[in-house]
Amino acid sequence: MFLKMGKNMEENNYKKLTHCPYCNGKLIKRGKRKKKFEEIQRYYCENCKKSLIAPITKNKTYPLRIILDSLTLYNKLCTFQEIIKILQEKYGVKLQSKTISLWIEQYKDYLPFLRMREFVKSKYNKREIIEESSLFHKQIYNFKYHKAKTDLILQEEFRHYRFRPLKDFLNLVVAECPHQIFQETSKRASEFKGKFNLEQVKITPKNNFAVKIANFVIQTVSNNKLRHEVLQNFMLSNDTVTIAVEIPILMNSEDLRHYQHELNFDIPIYLEDNEHITGHIDLIQIRNGLIYILDFKPSAKKEKPIEQLTLYALALSRLTGIRLYHFRCAWFDSKNYFEFFPLHVVYKLKNKKNQKFVNSEKISPVIK
Repeated sequence: MFLKMGKNMEENNYKKLTHCPYCNGKLIKRGKRKKKFEEIQRYYCENCKKSLIAPITKNKTYPLRIILDSLTLYNKLCTFQEIIKILQEKYGVKLQSKTISLWIEQYKDYLPFLRMREFVKSKYNKREIIEESSLFHKQIYNFKYHKAKTDLILQEEFRHYRFRPLKDFLNLVVAECPHQIFQETSKRASEFKGKFNLEQVKITPKNNFAVKIANFVIQTVSNNKLRHEVLQNFMLSNDTVTIAVEIPILMNSEDLRHYQHELNFDIPIYLEDNEHITGHIDLIQIRNGLIYILDFKPSAKKEKPIEQLTLYALALSRLTGIRLYHFRCAWFDSKNYFEFFPLHVVYKLKNKKNQKFVNSEKISPVIK
C-alpha cells in the first residue's frame, strides 16, 4: 500500500520545488522522506543551507489529494461511509469519519457550498445534482452541469431569473449537441487572435475567489494535463456560483451576420455558409446579476485571451437568447484574475453621452 500511494502521489499530485521559498535560492534533491501514506521529496538549498519539503506535505498525515477528494465527495452528498469506501478503493487508504469531519471544518473557507448543502440534500437525490457526459470532439471533453446549484441560484435572487434560458440550454447539451460539427473541420475560437479592435476594452484585475481556489487545488497536480479537470471538478462541487464546466458552444455565418448587420457589432470575421466557430468554455458562473465565462490559463498574467472569450460570449448569447450586456468574461490562474465586458469589444461608443445609454439597464434596445 505504501509503495502504491507514494508512486501515485509523486507522479500525479505534487508540484516539484525549483527554488527555496525562504531565499529563492536554487534547490537540489536530497533523497526521500517516508511518511505513513506516501513518500515525498526532500530538498536542500545551496544558498541558505536549509533542508525542506514541499509546504503542502508539511504536518499532513494524508496526501492533500485525498483530502480534496473527501471534501468534493461530501459536497456531492455522499455519506462518510460512502466516502471511506470510495477512497479505500481508489487509494488503498481507510479513513475514519472523524478525520473527514475535521477536514470539512479545517477547510471550510474553500467550501462555500456547505451553506447550500442541506437545502440541496433535502430536495435532490445525489445522483441527480450533477449531470456528466464525455463529448468526443476530436479530443475528450468532460461536460458537467450542476443542476441543483443552478436551480437554487435562479430561485434565490430575482435578478438571476432572467437567466433561465441558460438553464434550458445546459439541460439540452447532452441530447442535442451537434457532435459532428465539432468533429469536422471547424474553426476554433482560440484561432482568432488580433482580429478585434480592443481600444475601448477595460481589463480589470481583481482578487477573485477563483484564484484562492486555484492556489489551493493546483498544488496537488504536477501533471499539466490534469490541472483543468481537477480544478473544474473542485469548483463545480464546492463553490456556490460555478454551474457548468467544459460547455460546448458554436456559432455559424448566420449568427455572425445577425450581430454584424442587425445589431451593428464590430466583428471583423467572415465565415462561409457551411463553416462554424466552435469551442469549449472552461467554467460558467452566475453571480452578481451576471453570467461569467471563465477560462483557466496557467500563465494568466502573460496572456490576453480576449478574442477567444468574446467569441464564447457571443456564441452563448446567441444560443440562449440572453443579451450580451449580461455577460462578463475572465481568465485566471493561481495568482491572478482579469475580467472585462465582451460588449465593449464589439460595440464601440461614439462619445461619453452614448455611454450612459449602453451602460443603462433601462435604455439599451440597440444591444439586446
